[in-house]
Amino acid sequence: MDEFEKAFNQFKSMRMESIANVTIYSSEEYKKLMIDSDRLFTELCTYVKPEGMKLLMDYCNVVTLLQGIAESVMYEQGLRDGLIFTTTHL
Repeated sequence: MDEFEKAFNQFKSMRMESIANVTIYSSEEYKKLMIDSDRLFTELCTYVKPEGMKLLMDYCNVVTLLQGIAESVMYEQGLRDGLIFTTTHL
């Protein structure tokens, strides 16, 4: 990975975290859904046998990573779209 790509990925991560901190985490709807998500996960865990907990946690980790990849790709595409729009409408 070249230096530009590393710097861009670092910028992207920092910007996405900034957006999350300022906009997403302060959203009342987001907070409510997080509470619901935590409650449902805790309840689900009571139905999972101890030997199935590792599998459930692995599943949750994979889903989280998939979501992170999707968000990153969408952010990058938004940047590209913005650059294209800007350069074609100057």
